[in-house]
Amino acid sequence: MHEPQPLVEQAPARREQAPFELLMLDVSGDSETPKPVSLIGDQCRCCGLRTAVLWDGARAALPTQHPVCTLCYLTGHLDSPTAAHGRLAFLPGMQLSDVNHLQRRALLSILGGSKSQRRDGQQMWRWLVLHAREVETAIGTAKAGEVAMAMKRLTPSKRTLLRTRLAGCALILPADMFEDDLSLLLPAGKTIDAALSSFSWSTYTRSDLYAERNALG
Repeated sequence: MHEPQPLVEQAPARREQAPFELLMLDVSGDSETPKPVSLIGDQCRCCGLRTAVLWDGARAALPTQHPVCTLCYLTGHLDSPTAAHGRLAFLPGMQLSDVNHLQRRALLSILGGSKSQRRDGQQMWRWLVLHAREVETAIGTAKAGEVAMAMKRLTPSKRTLLRTRLAGCALILPADMFEDDLSLLLPAGKTIDAALSSFSWSTYTRSDLYAERNALG
């Protein structure tokens, strides 16, 4: 006899989202100046951004290959020439991936927004980078390039200790690092105007984070 068929067709099993990789301030682990290597993919494995421009995020603390967006790549490769232009800001209580989403929004506003969007973007960016003062007071410098040089000279165990000490810090980059290629910041399939005006957050960020500008004082 034939087995009875179910009256209602079962839906296909839902594919689970793989956990995101832990993002932290780090260096490449290479003795030479790192050069970004592009990877094929559709989503950053650290912050969840869906973008057409992805890089190999392998770094000293996480040497496995995985695709990451430009801001997450630079966060994990402080020894890269572009990251050297940034500063480390103390933003406790905010995940690095969320800081990058907020920073990306500010940078896009500065580079291609309307007059009011540029003003808001500049205000947000200044608020972020203002917190570099705490890092400079604590360790003597907030320049990412100088921190990277120190990290590269340390043994792996001491480098881990420094990363622990820098917990709560994030890399903040100037807008002119991206003015020649906005695709490094844009979500896949979006123009700068669409990215700034869209409320479809699922295509821009994996969370619905709303950050108050003065949340940290």
